Amino acid sequence: MARTARAILLSASLVALLLAWAGIAGMDRLTNSGFLPDDARSRHDNAALSARYRAGGADVVLLVDAAAGVDSAGAARAGRLLEERVRRAPGVLATTSYWSSGDPTLRSRDGRTALVAVDLTEGEAAATRAAERLVPPLLGRDGPVEVSATGPAWVSAETMRAARRDLLTGELVAVPLTALVLLFVFRSAVAALIPLLTGVFAVTGTLAGLRLLACFMDVSSYAANITCALGLGLAVDYGLFMVTRFREERAAGAAVPGAVARTRRTAGRTVAVSAGVVALSLCALFVFPFGFLRSVAAAGILVALLSAAATVLLVPAMLTLWGGHVDRGDVFARLRRRTAGDGSGSVPWRRIATAVCRRPLRWTAAALAVLALLSLPCAHAVFAPSDDRALAAGSDLHRAGRRLDSGFSPAPDRVVTVGLPAGTGDGALDAYARRLAALPGAAGVRTATGAYANGGRLPLPAPEAARFGTPAGPLLTVVSRTGRTDDATHRLVRAVRATPAPGGGRALVAGESVRTVDTADSLAGSLPLAGALVAGVTAVLLGRFTRSALIPLKAVAVAAASLSACLGVLVHVFQDGHLRFLLGDFATGGFLDGSLVVFVLVVAYALSVDYEVFLLSRIREAYLATGDNTAAVVRGVETTGRVVTAAALIVVCAMAALASSGVTALKTIGTGLAVGVLVDATLVRGVLVPGLMTLAGRWNWWPSPRPRTAAAPSAPSPPAPPAPPPDPRGS
Repeated sequence: MARTARAILLSASLVALLLAWAGIAGMDRLTNSGFLPDDARSRHDNAALSARYRAGGADVVLLVDAAAGVDSAGAARAGRLLEERVRRAPGVLATTSYWSSGDPTLRSRDGRTALVAVDLTEGEAAATRAAERLVPPLLGRDGPVEVSATGPAWVSAETMRAARRDLLTGELVAVPLTALVLLFVFRSAVAALIPLLTGVFAVTGTLAGLRLLACFMDVSSYAANITCALGLGLAVDYGLFMVTRFREERAAGAAVPGAVARTRRTAGRTVAVSAGVVALSLCALFVFPFGFLRSVAAAGILVALLSAAATVLLVPAMLTLWGGHVDRGDVFARLRRRTAGDGSGSVPWRRIATAVCRRPLRWTAAALAVLALLSLPCAHAVFAPSDDRALAAGSDLHRAGRRLDSGFSPAPDRVVTVGLPAGTGDGALDAYARRLAALPGAAGVRTATGAYANGGRLPLPAPEAARFGTPAGPLLTVVSRTGRTDDATHRLVRAVRATPAPGGGRALVAGESVRTVDTADSLAGSLPLAGALVAGVTAVLLGRFTRSALIPLKAVAVAAASLSACLGVLVHVFQDGHLRFLLGDFATGGFLDGSLVVFVLVVAYALSVDYEVFLLSRIREAYLATGDNTAAVVRGVETTGRVVTAAALIVVCAMAALASSGVTALKTIGTGLAVGVLVDATLVRGVLVPGLMTLAGRWNWWPSPRPRTAAAPSAPSPPAPPAPPPDPRGS
């Protein structure tokens, strides 16, 4: 057995080195696309407007500042030269500037800034790569003007760069924090090292797995940060549970080989079930037609299975070699106070569980009240796709975006672009523009026949009118009175789409507001099916695991309450803009990215059920041994309370790497998962679940048969083989 264990660990070390090399070398294959639904009408319309009208919305917007004013001779000459330089760059389909079009909406209200709108090659990933090459050489001072940039493609490129930078920084933060938690919990450097090595192997395997997935699908650059943090948390958690069970078996008198075998049979089975719950819960993300969610779901499933496989393979091998020394090396020994009960359970958690079980109704009501209080901000949640606020509030890109919103009229996110078929006459165009201008929420319409507002029409300057009359057909811009997240804007977008186009054809409709509407509709349409799948998976797996019909229903209900609290905290922080002093510099636009929230809630749900599995496994084991439901609940909380809390702290350490990121999306994911895990591991597992299971009594286990003897001890395990003689080399 010892020789086999050494061979396994040596092989795993070599494989980990190869996986790390493969993963790091494949980081350039990741993209930052997939945040728009695949079936969105706006995706098709935007591509058609770009291809036929050269007006699908700017991928990059250059802000050109001139102290002497953009109409001065020097600024005009520099602006035209800049536009010509951009037009000739690879990947650029079309450009429009204030100087070439005469469009007053491309000139700031103070006259000191003008815009160059750049339409890049089709496809989010291709546009992002083109922006990475195009924008950096243009930034800064260029003669009498100074250039800054924003726009979706440049935001995507900058967030990818920031995410790659934060990946290494985050792991350098997470691994030492995790090691400190393990050292404090295990009271042994040897015991702490085993889960940590498993986590490192899982992270290297994750990076290599992302490279493999990138060969078959677009994989988000966020997936590397998210899944590395998740892989470290899951693998260390699984290793933590295995080592804890091994130490319990050793404390009961088992020799190392027997303790390893029993640990593999009990905790190893629980780890396998837990990984299955996490992986199958993440499968629900495939219901959503978002490339981002599909890529992180595939990566997350790979991580969960890899973490479980590494745990059941490597941890027994390490315990076989080092199990005799698993209690050595307590570096915090001088800081501890001696407490009773450290061998088989936690005294504080036993006291908490006993108090809850004495008055379960009171404690259950109190826990639900706290969760309801945390959930209150959910009532005003607003969801919309991310923009330049994805980066820190102090970044140059974010400042450029805010200048674009505040200095120009109308703000770009209020403009809806409409393309009509070729051959539309001026009379039909005029009538159509008047109908659009009369829609509720429309501030005005501009097209080749004039500017329409308040029932009237004004002529446009010739250069601007010519821009709306393209060979492919006339263009119109509809300006909303409200921002893209407002319900009035959503109603306007739907009304524009519902207005019949001249000649019976279909109008092409695109813009940030349209993208927001399509994203919200797609999420809302997919959410019920995804929720049903997640609940069904939980019911089947937990029902099979516990042989109970009530416990799976209780688990789903408790997880839903926990998730609502998690969402409430996200709204309070990242939509309402609180707690910046704690989380660092981040920007808020009064909304949350819906796809990020869906991912956070699904993963938080998976982790919630993950901890439920560990708790239920010990409660059921105690119930089968004693037949006393209340005593089993107390025993389950006592034996898992400290280890579940430690596991939660480890996940929080891993998520701290994301929460410290300069990318708001990663900060949102890290904070949401950290809050969800902490609430679940303390309030839910320590109070709510014991209270509900005490109230349910023996109905918890219906229709499973009752134990044959109420006080019968569990079946004795087979006698362990004699311990091997100590290795003189100290292994």
